[in-house]
Amino acid sequence: VALGSPTTADNCSVDTTTNDAPTSFPLGDTTVTWTVTDGSGNTATATQTVTVVDNIDPTITVTDITVNVDTASCEATGVDLGSPTTADNCSVDTTTNDAPTSFPLGDTVVTWTVTDGSGNTATASQTVTVVDDIDPTITAPDAVTVNVDTASCEATGVALGSPTTADNCSVDTTTNDAPAVFPLGDTLVTWTVTDGTGNTATASQTVTVVDDIDPTI
Repeated sequence: VALGSPTTADNCSVDTTTNDAPTSFPLGDTTVTWTVTDGSGNTATATQTVTVVDNIDPTITVTDITVNVDTASCEATGVDLGSPTTADNCSVDTTTNDAPTSFPLGDTVVTWTVTDGSGNTATASQTVTVVDDIDPTITAPDAVTVNVDTASCEATGVALGSPTTADNCSVDTTTNDAPAVFPLGDTLVTWTVTDGTGNTATASQTVTVVDDIDPTI
């Protein structure tokens, strides 16, 4: 630390000027005492305050995480964000974040802030990704029995009904593999429901085609 030079004077002559400055100054105020001695050994003192301030920001790093939604929910709660890595040239005072109580499906950016003992701050962003690992549910329509078409041994235009579907987040599509024409007897129709995340579930429906047309003779 460059302390500068004191201004001294004496009616005869100044002999020495000294101070008790340390080699290293700690954070905050340090009082340095200067002593001037004249040629006759008379002395006088003056004090100088050296103030050391911390203008260096702390550092912080975080790690992104991926979690599943809660059971029967489309959000995640109680998420363990982990602990960021922080450091400072002097001392870390506080580490905080703006994480919500509940995380929605998809990405949420959490901002972490570290503050040192002098009020300097640094931030880091952590991405919390919530994924949906829960399959939707589907109940197929009731089995149906239909008659063959007139003058035919097959049935067309069969009304299958609608399945009952549900999902903790959202149902995207509901499809089936029903043929355009049903042959005589039993045909198994597979219904597939897909949610917004691509999870699927299936259910089966039996379509029975009967022949109610008498032969001719």
